[in-house]
Amino acid sequence: MTSLDEFASILKEVVHAKRLSASKMSKLTEIALKSMEHDTQLVSILYRTHKSLPPAAKVSSLYVFDALSRAARHQVNKQGITGDINSTNGNSATFLLKIEGVLEGLFQDMITVGSPEAKVSCFTPFTDILLDMDVRR
Repeated sequence: MTSLDEFASILKEVVHAKRLSASKMSKLTEIALKSMEHDTQLVSILYRTHKSLPPAAKVSSLYVFDALSRAARHQVNKQGITGDINSTNGNSATFLLKIEGVLEGLFQDMITVGSPEAKVSCFTPFTDILLDMDVRR
């Protein structure tokens, strides 16, 4: 199983579980950070999975976006990584730029879900990370 296949598999387990599992989130984060060169595929898997979820699982999906964005941001800050959206090789900075590219779609999806907790959850602190990021130095 490739790292992207494993990522997709664990992601589905995480978002379909009744409760978020810290150990599974740690494993998912570890795989994502080791696979940042495939940033486009990671974001695509995250977004496609989110869009396919029933309303009850979409909040968990936002927590995954949040956790992975925070981990990538930490790596960018710690290692001084910069990103170019047109780069052929991905890294944590380009991952964040690509996450930024799907944010509007995530918010629109959460607003149209119709669930009150989904509408409140779409404005979690995760937006702070993405709104104040400047990885395009």
